[in-house]
Amino acid sequence: MTDEASLKADWRKWTAAVFLFGVGFSIYSGVFQNFLRTRLRADELGLGVLESLREVPGLLTALTMVTLVALAESRVAAIGLLVTAVGIGVSGLTASIPQAVGVAVFWSIGFHLYATMSSPITLSLAKGQEGGRHLGRMQGIGGLATILGLALGAGMSLFVPQSDFEPYFLLGGILIFAAAVLTARLGHHAAGGKRSRLIVRREYSLFYLLSFLEGCRRQIFAIFASFALIKVYGLGTKQMLALYLINAVIIAITAPRMGKIIDQKGERGPLIFYAIGLILVFLGYALSQRVEVLIALFLIDNVLFSFSVGFTTYLHRIVRPGEMTPCVSMGITMNHIAAVTVPIGGALLWKASGDYRLPFVAGTILAVGSLFATMRLPRKEI
Repeated sequence: MTDEASLKADWRKWTAAVFLFGVGFSIYSGVFQNFLRTRLRADELGLGVLESLREVPGLLTALTMVTLVALAESRVAAIGLLVTAVGIGVSGLTASIPQAVGVAVFWSIGFHLYATMSSPITLSLAKGQEGGRHLGRMQGIGGLATILGLALGAGMSLFVPQSDFEPYFLLGGILIFAAAVLTARLGHHAAGGKRSRLIVRREYSLFYLLSFLEGCRRQIFAIFASFALIKVYGLGTKQMLALYLINAVIIAITAPRMGKIIDQKGERGPLIFYAIGLILVFLGYALSQRVEVLIALFLIDNVLFSFSVGFTTYLHRIVRPGEMTPCVSMGITMNHIAAVTVPIGGALLWKASGDYRLPFVAGTILAVGSLFATMRLPRKEI
Protein backbone atom coordinates (compact mmCIF):
# COMPACT_ATOMS: atom_id res chain seq x y z
CA MET A 1 0.00 0.00 0.00
CA THR A 2 1.38 3.42 -0.97
CA ASP A 3 1.82 6.15 1.61
CA GLU A 4 -1.08 8.12 0.14
CA ALA A 5 -3.34 5.06 0.18
CA SER A 6 -2.46 4.28 3.79
CA LEU A 7 -3.23 7.90 4.73
CA LYS A 8 -6.66 7.62 3.11
CA ALA A 9 -7.24 4.31 4.93
CA ASP A 10 -6.36 5.96 8.24
CA TRP A 11 -8.76 8.82 7.48
CA ARG A 12 -11.55 6.30 6.82
CA LYS A 13 -10.88 4.39 10.03
CA TRP A 14 -10.62 7.54 12.12
CA THR A 15 -13.76 9.04 10.61
CA ALA A 16 -15.67 5.81 11.28
CA ALA A 17 -14.32 5.67 14.84
CA VAL A 18 -15.37 9.28 15.54
CA PHE A 19 -18.79 8.53 14.08
CA LEU A 20 -19.31 5.36 16.12
CA PHE A 21 -18.18 7.07 19.31
CA GLY A 22 -20.57 9.94 18.61
CA VAL A 23 -23.51 7.60 18.07
CA GLY A 24 -22.79 5.62 21.22
CA PHE A 25 -22.10 8.59 23.44
CA SER A 26 -25.17 10.50 22.26
CA ILE A 27 -27.41 7.52 23.06
CA TYR A 28 -25.95 7.59 26.57
CA SER A 29 -26.00 11.34 27.12
CA GLY A 30 -29.46 11.76 25.60
CA VAL A 31 -31.07 9.88 28.49
CA PHE A 32 -28.55 10.17 31.33
CA GLN A 33 -29.99 13.23 33.07
CA ASN A 34 -33.47 11.71 32.88
CA PHE A 35 -31.96 8.53 34.35
CA LEU A 36 -30.55 10.54 37.23
CA ARG A 37 -33.81 12.36 37.81
CA THR A 38 -36.32 9.52 37.43
CA ARG A 39 -34.37 6.38 38.46
CA LEU A 40 -31.93 7.73 41.05
CA ARG A 41 -34.06 10.69 42.22
CA ALA A 42 -31.11 13.08 41.99
CA ASP A 43 -31.63 16.75 42.81
CA GLU A 44 -29.51 19.67 41.61
CA LEU A 45 -26.94 19.09 44.39
CA GLY A 46 -26.62 15.40 43.53
CA LEU A 47 -26.14 16.34 39.90
CA GLY A 48 -23.47 18.88 40.80
CA VAL A 49 -21.56 16.41 42.97
CA LEU A 50 -21.64 13.74 40.25
CA GLU A 51 -20.54 16.14 37.52
CA SER A 52 -17.71 17.55 39.63
CA LEU A 53 -16.31 14.15 40.59
CA ARG A 54 -16.73 12.85 37.05
CA GLU A 55 -14.43 15.60 35.82
CA VAL A 56 -11.59 14.79 38.24
CA PRO A 57 -9.88 12.54 35.64
CA GLY A 58 -9.85 15.52 33.28
CA LEU A 59 -8.10 17.56 35.95
CA LEU A 60 -5.35 14.92 36.03
CA THR A 61 -5.04 14.62 32.24
CA ALA A 62 -1.58 16.19 32.02
CA LEU A 63 -0.23 13.84 34.69
CA THR A 64 -1.93 10.83 33.09
CA MET A 65 -0.34 11.61 29.74
CA VAL A 66 3.11 11.64 31.35
CA THR A 67 2.71 7.94 32.16
CA LEU A 68 1.61 7.14 28.57
CA VAL A 69 4.16 9.26 26.72
CA ALA A 70 5.77 6.20 25.13
CA LEU A 71 2.54 5.19 23.39
CA ALA A 72 1.37 6.62 20.06
CA GLU A 73 -1.62 8.95 20.17
CA SER A 74 -3.83 6.41 18.42
CA ARG A 75 -3.01 3.70 20.98
CA VAL A 76 -3.79 6.01 23.89
CA ALA A 77 -7.10 6.97 22.23
CA ALA A 78 -7.98 3.29 21.71
CA ILE A 79 -7.32 2.49 25.38
CA GLY A 80 -9.46 5.47 26.37
CA LEU A 81 -12.34 4.37 24.15
CA LEU A 82 -12.19 0.83 25.56
CA VAL A 83 -12.45 2.09 29.15
CA THR A 84 -15.28 4.44 28.14
CA ALA A 85 -17.17 1.61 26.45
CA VAL A 86 -17.07 -0.59 29.53
CA GLY A 87 -18.10 2.20 31.90
CA ILE A 88 -20.99 3.44 29.80
CA GLY A 89 -22.17 -0.10 29.08
CA VAL A 90 -22.67 -0.85 32.79
CA SER A 91 -24.05 2.57 33.79
CA GLY A 92 -27.63 1.30 33.77
CA LEU A 93 -26.80 -1.18 36.54
CA THR A 94 -26.15 1.56 39.11
CA ALA A 95 -28.79 1.86 41.80
CA SER A 96 -27.61 4.88 43.80
CA ILE A 97 -25.81 8.19 43.38
CA PRO A 98 -22.53 6.87 44.89
CA GLN A 99 -22.57 3.92 42.46
CA ALA A 100 -23.31 6.23 39.55
CA VAL A 101 -20.43 8.49 40.62
CA GLY A 102 -18.02 5.54 40.76
CA VAL A 103 -18.95 4.30 37.29
CA ALA A 104 -18.90 7.83 35.86
CA VAL A 105 -15.40 8.51 37.22
CA PHE A 106 -14.21 5.19 35.74
CA TRP A 107 -15.42 5.86 32.20
CA SER A 108 -14.37 9.50 32.48
CA ILE A 109 -10.74 8.36 32.73
CA GLY A 110 -11.08 6.74 29.32
CA PHE A 111 -13.09 9.58 27.83
CA HIS A 112 -10.46 12.15 28.72
CA LEU A 113 -7.69 10.03 27.24
CA TYR A 114 -9.67 9.88 24.00
CA ALA A 115 -10.61 13.57 24.10
CA THR A 116 -6.98 14.59 24.61
CA MET A 117 -5.86 12.57 21.59
CA SER A 118 -8.75 13.41 19.25
CA SER A 119 -7.59 16.79 17.95
CA PRO A 120 -3.88 15.83 17.67
CA ILE A 121 -4.82 12.72 15.67
CA THR A 122 -6.96 14.79 13.31
CA LEU A 123 -4.22 17.38 12.88
CA SER A 124 -1.62 14.63 12.32
CA LEU A 125 -3.75 13.17 9.55
CA ALA A 126 -4.24 16.67 8.10
CA LYS A 127 -0.46 16.98 7.65
CA GLY A 128 -0.53 20.67 8.52
CA GLN A 129 -3.08 21.56 5.81
CA GLU A 130 -6.39 23.31 6.64
CA GLY A 131 -6.45 22.23 10.28
CA GLY A 132 -9.57 24.26 11.06
CA ARG A 133 -11.50 22.72 8.18
CA HIS A 134 -10.58 19.19 9.22
CA LEU A 135 -11.43 19.83 12.88
CA GLY A 136 -14.73 21.37 11.81
CA ARG A 137 -15.40 18.43 9.51
CA MET A 138 -14.86 16.00 12.38
CA GLN A 139 -17.23 18.08 14.51
CA GLY A 140 -19.75 17.85 11.69
CA ILE A 141 -19.32 14.07 11.57
CA GLY A 142 -19.85 14.04 15.32
CA GLY A 143 -23.04 16.03 14.73
CA LEU A 144 -24.26 13.48 12.18
CA ALA A 145 -23.43 10.71 14.64
CA THR A 146 -25.41 12.50 17.32
CA ILE A 147 -28.39 12.72 14.96
CA LEU A 148 -28.30 8.97 14.42
CA GLY A 149 -27.71 8.25 18.11
CA LEU A 150 -30.58 10.41 19.25
CA ALA A 151 -32.83 9.04 16.52
CA LEU A 152 -32.01 5.53 17.74
CA GLY A 153 -32.70 6.65 21.30
CA ALA A 154 -36.00 8.21 20.29
CA GLY A 155 -36.94 5.05 18.41
CA MET A 156 -36.04 2.89 21.39
CA SER A 157 -38.16 5.08 23.68
CA LEU A 158 -41.24 3.99 21.74
CA PHE A 159 -40.97 0.41 22.95
CA VAL A 160 -38.53 0.49 25.90
CA PRO A 161 -40.35 1.12 29.22
CA GLN A 162 -39.84 4.67 30.51
CA SER A 163 -38.09 3.42 33.66
CA ASP A 164 -35.77 1.03 31.80
CA PHE A 165 -32.46 2.66 30.84
CA GLU A 166 -30.16 -0.38 30.56
CA PRO A 167 -30.72 -0.97 26.80
CA TYR A 168 -29.63 2.60 25.98
CA PHE A 169 -26.39 2.35 27.94
CA LEU A 170 -25.55 -1.16 26.69
CA LEU A 171 -25.97 -0.18 23.04
CA GLY A 172 -23.89 2.96 23.61
CA GLY A 173 -21.10 0.88 25.14
CA ILE A 174 -21.08 -1.60 22.25
CA LEU A 175 -20.75 1.16 19.65
CA ILE A 176 -17.92 2.87 21.54
CA PHE A 177 -16.15 -0.49 21.80
CA ALA A 178 -16.31 -0.75 18.00
CA ALA A 179 -14.75 2.72 17.81
CA ALA A 180 -11.92 1.50 20.06
CA VAL A 181 -11.20 -1.42 17.72
CA LEU A 182 -11.00 0.87 14.69
CA THR A 183 -8.77 3.37 16.49
CA ALA A 184 -6.39 0.61 17.55
CA ARG A 185 -5.94 -0.27 13.87
CA LEU A 186 -4.82 3.22 12.81
CA GLY A 187 -1.42 3.34 11.09
CA HIS A 188 1.63 5.54 11.46
CA HIS A 189 -0.05 8.64 9.99
CA ALA A 190 -2.13 8.98 13.17
CA ALA A 191 0.72 8.21 15.53
CA GLY A 192 2.11 11.75 15.76
CA GLY A 193 5.76 12.44 16.40
CA LYS A 194 7.90 12.17 19.49
CA ARG A 195 6.29 14.25 22.20
CA SER A 196 7.43 15.88 25.42
CA ARG A 197 6.25 14.66 28.80
CA LEU A 198 4.82 17.82 30.35
CA ILE A 199 4.76 21.35 28.97
CA VAL A 200 4.21 24.62 30.85
CA ARG A 201 5.48 27.60 28.89
CA ARG A 202 4.66 31.28 29.24
CA GLU A 203 4.11 31.54 25.49
CA TYR A 204 1.12 29.18 25.86
CA SER A 205 -0.40 31.09 28.79
CA LEU A 206 -3.19 32.65 26.71
CA PHE A 207 -4.24 29.21 25.47
CA TYR A 208 -4.31 27.93 29.05
CA LEU A 209 -6.37 30.94 30.20
CA LEU A 210 -8.86 30.52 27.36
CA SER A 211 -9.10 26.80 28.16
CA PHE A 212 -9.86 27.57 31.81
CA LEU A 213 -12.55 30.14 30.99
CA GLU A 214 -14.07 27.84 28.36
CA GLY A 215 -14.26 25.09 30.97
CA CYS A 216 -16.07 27.39 33.40
CA ARG A 217 -18.70 28.57 30.99
CA ARG A 218 -19.16 25.19 29.26
CA GLN A 219 -19.81 23.36 32.51
CA ILE A 220 -22.41 25.87 33.65
CA PHE A 221 -24.39 25.68 30.44
CA ALA A 222 -23.93 21.99 29.61
CA ILE A 223 -25.07 20.88 33.06
CA PHE A 224 -27.58 23.42 34.31
CA ALA A 225 -29.31 24.48 31.09
CA SER A 226 -30.60 20.98 30.33
CA PHE A 227 -31.30 20.20 33.99
CA ALA A 228 -33.33 23.41 34.32
CA LEU A 229 -35.40 22.39 31.29
CA ILE A 230 -36.01 18.98 32.87
CA LYS A 231 -36.60 19.95 36.50
CA VAL A 232 -38.07 23.46 36.29
CA TYR A 233 -39.96 23.22 33.00
CA GLY A 234 -40.78 19.51 33.03
CA LEU A 235 -39.28 18.37 29.71
CA GLY A 236 -39.32 14.55 29.54
CA THR A 237 -37.02 12.02 27.92
CA LYS A 238 -38.71 12.18 24.51
CA GLN A 239 -38.70 15.98 24.47
CA MET A 240 -35.04 16.20 25.47
CA LEU A 241 -34.07 13.61 22.85
CA ALA A 242 -35.93 15.64 20.23
CA LEU A 243 -34.14 18.81 21.39
CA TYR A 244 -30.73 17.12 21.21
CA LEU A 245 -31.64 15.78 17.78
CA ILE A 246 -32.48 19.22 16.41
CA ASN A 247 -29.28 20.54 17.93
CA ALA A 248 -27.23 17.80 16.27
CA VAL A 249 -28.74 18.54 12.84
CA ILE A 250 -27.77 22.20 13.17
CA ILE A 251 -24.21 21.35 14.30
CA ALA A 252 -23.73 18.85 11.45
CA ILE A 253 -24.54 21.64 9.00
CA THR A 254 -22.67 24.51 10.65
CA ALA A 255 -19.52 22.95 12.20
CA PRO A 256 -17.58 22.34 8.94
CA ARG A 257 -18.36 25.90 7.85
CA MET A 258 -17.10 27.29 11.16
CA GLY A 259 -13.78 25.49 10.61
CA LYS A 260 -13.41 26.99 7.14
CA ILE A 261 -14.16 30.48 8.49
CA ILE A 262 -11.41 30.11 11.09
CA ASP A 263 -8.93 28.91 8.43
CA GLN A 264 -9.79 31.94 6.28
CA LYS A 265 -10.07 34.71 8.88
CA GLY A 266 -7.90 33.45 11.75
CA GLU A 267 -9.04 32.77 15.29
CA ARG A 268 -9.45 36.27 16.73
CA GLY A 269 -12.58 37.50 14.92
CA PRO A 270 -14.61 34.26 15.10
CA LEU A 271 -13.75 33.70 18.77
CA ILE A 272 -14.69 37.28 19.68
CA PHE A 273 -18.03 36.68 17.96
CA TYR A 274 -18.29 33.41 19.92
CA ALA A 275 -17.68 35.19 23.25
CA ILE A 276 -20.25 37.92 22.52
CA GLY A 277 -22.79 35.29 21.55
CA LEU A 278 -22.18 33.44 24.82
CA ILE A 279 -22.76 36.63 26.83
CA LEU A 280 -26.15 37.04 25.17
CA VAL A 281 -27.06 33.38 25.68
CA PHE A 282 -26.23 33.47 29.40
CA LEU A 283 -28.09 36.75 29.84
CA GLY A 284 -31.10 35.15 28.18
CA TYR A 285 -31.10 32.21 30.59
CA ALA A 286 -30.61 34.57 33.55
CA LEU A 287 -33.46 36.92 32.56
CA SER A 288 -36.06 34.93 30.66
CA GLN A 289 -38.54 32.44 32.12
CA ARG A 290 -40.23 31.51 28.84
CA VAL A 291 -39.44 27.92 27.96
CA GLU A 292 -39.58 28.67 24.22
CA VAL A 293 -36.85 31.28 24.60
CA LEU A 294 -34.70 28.96 26.73
CA ILE A 295 -34.98 26.15 24.19
CA ALA A 296 -33.92 28.54 21.40
CA LEU A 297 -30.95 29.72 23.47
CA PHE A 298 -30.02 26.09 24.18
CA LEU A 299 -29.77 25.47 20.44
CA ILE A 300 -27.89 28.72 19.76
CA ASP A 301 -25.29 27.90 22.42
CA ASN A 302 -24.48 24.58 20.83
CA VAL A 303 -24.14 26.16 17.39
CA LEU A 304 -21.75 28.75 18.82
CA PHE A 305 -19.72 25.94 20.37
CA SER A 306 -18.58 24.97 16.86
CA PHE A 307 -16.31 28.02 16.95
CA SER A 308 -14.34 26.47 19.83
CA VAL A 309 -12.11 24.62 17.32
CA GLY A 310 -10.39 27.99 17.11
CA PHE A 311 -8.70 27.38 20.46
CA THR A 312 -7.02 24.27 19.05
CA THR A 313 -6.05 25.86 15.72
CA TYR A 314 -4.54 28.82 17.61
CA LEU A 315 -2.40 26.44 19.65
CA HIS A 316 -1.45 24.45 16.56
CA ARG A 317 -0.27 27.66 14.91
CA ILE A 318 2.04 28.73 17.77
CA VAL A 319 3.15 25.39 19.25
CA ARG A 320 6.71 24.10 19.01
CA PRO A 321 7.38 20.77 17.26
CA GLY A 322 6.52 17.77 19.42
CA GLU A 323 4.61 19.83 21.98
CA MET A 324 1.07 19.72 20.56
CA THR A 325 -0.26 16.75 22.54
CA PRO A 326 1.24 17.73 25.93
CA CYS A 327 -0.06 21.28 25.43
CA VAL A 328 -3.54 19.97 24.65
CA SER A 329 -3.26 17.78 27.76
CA MET A 330 -2.36 20.80 29.90
CA GLY A 331 -5.19 22.78 28.30
CA ILE A 332 -7.65 20.04 29.23
CA THR A 333 -6.26 20.08 32.77
CA MET A 334 -6.83 23.85 32.96
CA ASN A 335 -10.31 23.36 31.51
CA HIS A 336 -11.06 20.81 34.21
CA ILE A 337 -9.92 22.92 37.11
CA ALA A 338 -13.14 24.70 36.24
CA ALA A 339 -15.00 21.49 35.44
CA VAL A 340 -14.35 20.07 38.91
CA THR A 341 -15.29 23.21 40.85
CA VAL A 342 -18.03 24.85 38.79
CA PRO A 343 -20.72 22.09 38.93
CA ILE A 344 -20.68 21.81 42.72
CA GLY A 345 -20.43 25.60 43.10
CA GLY A 346 -23.34 26.16 40.71
CA ALA A 347 -25.39 23.46 42.41
CA LEU A 348 -24.84 24.98 45.86
CA LEU A 349 -25.76 28.41 44.48
CA TRP A 350 -28.96 27.02 42.95
CA LYS A 351 -29.90 25.05 46.06
CA ALA A 352 -29.14 27.84 48.55
CA SER A 353 -31.05 30.48 46.58
CA GLY A 354 -33.78 28.27 45.16
CA ASP A 355 -33.28 30.12 41.86
CA TYR A 356 -31.87 28.21 38.87
CA ARG A 357 -30.98 31.50 37.15
CA LEU A 358 -28.11 32.49 39.45
CA PRO A 359 -25.57 30.06 37.90
CA PHE A 360 -26.29 31.75 34.57
CA VAL A 361 -25.61 35.18 36.07
CA ALA A 362 -22.19 33.83 37.08
CA GLY A 363 -21.84 32.42 33.56
CA THR A 364 -22.47 35.87 32.09
CA ILE A 365 -19.61 37.31 34.14
CA LEU A 366 -17.30 34.50 33.01
CA ALA A 367 -18.30 35.02 29.38
CA VAL A 368 -17.35 38.69 29.68
CA GLY A 369 -13.96 37.63 31.04
CA SER A 370 -13.60 35.25 28.12
CA LEU A 371 -14.32 38.10 25.70
CA PHE A 372 -11.51 40.24 27.13
CA ALA A 373 -9.10 37.28 27.02
CA THR A 374 -10.06 36.50 23.42
CA MET A 375 -9.31 40.08 22.38
CA ARG A 376 -5.65 39.36 23.25
CA LEU A 377 -5.41 36.86 20.37
CA PRO A 378 -3.20 38.05 17.50
CA ARG A 379 -4.81 39.19 14.29
CA LYS A 380 -4.42 37.00 11.22
CA GLU A 381 -1.40 37.96 9.17
CA ILE A 382 -2.29 39.03 5.63
